[in-house]
Amino acid sequence: MKSRLRSAGLFVLLAATGVPHTAAEDGTGPVPDAPEGMVLIPAGEFTMGRTFTTNDDETGMRPLVLRDDRPAHKVRLDAFWMDSTEVTHAAYADFLAATGRRAPYHWLDGKMPKRQASHPVYNVDWEDARSFCQWKGKRLPTEAEWERAARGGLEEAKYPWGDDSPTSDTARYSTPEGPSAVGKFPANGYGLHDMAGSVAEWCQDWFERTYYSASPSANPQGPSEGMYRIVRGGAWSDGPNRITVFFRNWVRPSQRTPNLGFRCVRDMP
Repeated sequence: MKSRLRSAGLFVLLAATGVPHTAAEDGTGPVPDAPEGMVLIPAGEFTMGRTFTTNDDETGMRPLVLRDDRPAHKVRLDAFWMDSTEVTHAAYADFLAATGRRAPYHWLDGKMPKRQASHPVYNVDWEDARSFCQWKGKRLPTEAEWERAARGGLEEAKYPWGDDSPTSDTARYSTPEGPSAVGKFPANGYGLHDMAGSVAEWCQDWFERTYYSASPSANPQGPSEGMYRIVRGGAWSDGPNRITVFFRNWVRPSQRTPNLGFRCVRDMP
């Protein structure tokens, strides 16, 4: 497992050191170094969705609405850059100062809690998150981009770091104490922190329970409409079965909660 992680992390090392690297796993050509605070997610194909069943599935006791992480299917994505950490309170404060957008409701008198400056921002809805990304010249990740990035180059792993069950040294989960500072836990093979636990993350896509059975095989963008937006990654309030790389969640776009934040991506030029 360690060798697989080192191999996946090679793309990150090359980007960080400025050594020429390729945009795709098959070597289609050089790309610019990643922008500050972002890492390269190389082009390539991966298996999206849960690749195994559970006892609940076999007995028919698991509700159909919670079997939406299948069928597992092959997806090919173009290369892109992704923020190495979730957007922090401090970064979001800069955004509010520049745009005058509303503050998260836990900011008393609209002022950022200084002790949370390095913590992921939360209590932001989907439009808040999308607007921040646009302000930075970025966008929200598609669900497929998020899952490929979270896997860190490990094709069928259950968690961003592999198949080992989470611990207090690998993720922030199953706690009443809220998120911790970004980047506290080790990065996955692509150099991404906190892709499991801490705060769940908004994705671009609308939710449709059966979408995986009809998803395009290349650069899927999600359904064209819906009632809910996709949320991935699980949060500090979730147990280990909800912080896996394939677990899906969905909420109304207007939802603002203490366990939901975001990070941004940027297209290759």
